[in-house]
Amino acid sequence: WMSLTPAEILTLREGTRLAKGRVVIGGLGLGHQLIEVSKRLQVKEIVLVELSQELVDFYLPRIRPLIKKRLTVIVGDAYRIIPTLTADVALLDMFPYYGGNEPATRALAKQSPRIKKVWGWGCATLRL
Repeated sequence: WMSLTPAEILTLREGTRLAKGRVVIGGLGLGHQLIEVSKRLQVKEIVLVELSQELVDFYLPRIRPLIKKRLTVIVGDAYRIIPTLTADVALLDMFPYYGGNEPATRALAKQSPRIKKVWGWGCATLRL
C-alpha cells in the first residue's frame, strides 16, 4: 500500500539525502522519492527498477515532467536486476511494510558489489 502522508514522506528523507552521482531507486511507489532525488544537485543520473510495467505505464507519464535528471527505467525484479548494476547509491523502497527490512537490505547489498552504498526503507539508520 502506498500513500503520500507526511509520515511516509519523512521515512524517505534519509535515503534521499544520501543520493549522489548515479542513483538506483528500487520501487517507483507514487514517485515521491524519484522526484526528490532528481532535484538534488549531487545526482547525475537515476536508474529506476520497478516490477510493475502497469505502474510504470500509468504513473511515470504523470510525474515525468517533474524529473530533473537523466532517467533510465528497467522493468523487472529488483532482487535480480540491482545486483547487476553499478551505482554510487541504491535506495530500496520495495518492501511490503516499514520496519524489519534490514535482512533483505543487507542481503541485496552483499549481492551488489558495484553499488557503493545501499539504503533500505524501513531500516531506520542502516546504511551499507
